[in-house]
Amino acid sequence: MISPILDEWAAANPRSRELFLRASQSLPSGITHDIRHAAPFPLLVSRAAGSHKQDVDGHDLICYVMGHGALLLGHNPPQVVEAIRANADRLLHGGASHELEAEWAERICRLVPAAERVCFTSSGTEATMLGLQVARGFTGRDQVLKFEGHFHGWHDTAKIGADLPPGRSAPAGVPAALLAVTRVVKPELGEVETALSDRQVAAVILEPSGASWGALPLSREFLEGLRRLTAATGTLLMFDEVVTGFRWSPGGVQQVAGVTPDLTSLAKIVAGGMPGGALAGSAQVMEVLGFRAGDAVKVSHPGTHNGHPISAAAGIAMLDAVADGSQQSRADELAQWLRTELAAAFDRAGVKGFVHGESSTFRVVAGERPAGDSSEWALGPKAAELKQGLPTEVADPLQAAMLLEGVHIFHGNSGLVSSAHSEADIEQTAAAFEKSLRRLRDERLLPAD
Repeated sequence: MISPILDEWAAANPRSRELFLRASQSLPSGITHDIRHAAPFPLLVSRAAGSHKQDVDGHDLICYVMGHGALLLGHNPPQVVEAIRANADRLLHGGASHELEAEWAERICRLVPAAERVCFTSSGTEATMLGLQVARGFTGRDQVLKFEGHFHGWHDTAKIGADLPPGRSAPAGVPAALLAVTRVVKPELGEVETALSDRQVAAVILEPSGASWGALPLSREFLEGLRRLTAATGTLLMFDEVVTGFRWSPGGVQQVAGVTPDLTSLAKIVAGGMPGGALAGSAQVMEVLGFRAGDAVKVSHPGTHNGHPISAAAGIAMLDAVADGSQQSRADELAQWLRTELAAAFDRAGVKGFVHGESSTFRVVAGERPAGDSSEWALGPKAAELKQGLPTEVADPLQAAMLLEGVHIFHGNSGLVSSAHSEADIEQTAAAFEKSLRRLRDERLLPAD
């Protein structure tokens, strides 16, 4: 049965429907990112500023998608927009190196503990892909160790084990042969120690926040244990900080945890909301990307838009704005308040559920909160449910209900808070969430408490 909420939202958004049908004639399923797929059709937006955006049907929305995590300062921050405008008039693509490349890299090196050298890419997927190639080139090993449910983009190795529960066969489009060089384990130090014992693993890659930017959190002790085990076996440790970089702190999770990896992948905030990514690491490891005399190993690194001038300009402006940590502190405080208010909304609506999140993020989960520390969730029987938060048949109506109340949350179950959000935004969001929960409860889509 289709929820009446979805019908109501569809009726209120005829222009989105029209543009979606048009897009479906040239784009598979009418979208360019899997996560934008939604019933009955995706939201289309036309403009944005600060914490708000407008859809093509003229509705004003408080936004918690925030460019999929790229917009810590909110939409269209003036200093970033001005940097883009100024440089767009001067240089779109010179087909040569330019001054902003070094300025951008220098800022990353100042902020990120692991960054002694930086190479730019066009996305986070490319950054993790390059990082694994660098690790293999540096160590001379082929194996990669990754964790169940951790997301590292859409290249072949990244897709293996990214779902929960992880499949025994290769994902669609990925050669089965790669399973032989990709080890996937639970985030448990005993399993890691066993997997590294034969010294065939080039790198351990993970989201240091835990799967899906903290849906299944990891403890500092686990990260410290990984550092010890990788160092003892000559294995490189790679933090995928595409989401967490510059959000958890100016130096990312690694600064907060006090654990410095050998390699770090970055994107989203690093490019100021423009396309761009980066791989950062120690000078010794990153040297395999350099041109050196003799027959030393050289990992190739081409890319038409690496260090693109406009992305560099936006990235520099963004990193200058977040360098002192005040923007992160503002967003973190608002997110903590929002998590508290959303949890209270569950209680007031009489619906079983809980809210959690780290830094400036939040996640809503149906049902009882598991016993024990959240760092144990990834090892428990409900890991897949906790990562998903809400099943699709609930997430889609909840997202539609929230949109009808003027709030856009990420895939119906999560969100990212920016420093541009206001106290009024938080209050309106909490009220919208409570009203939406009541609607889903009345439709028996969510369990009553």
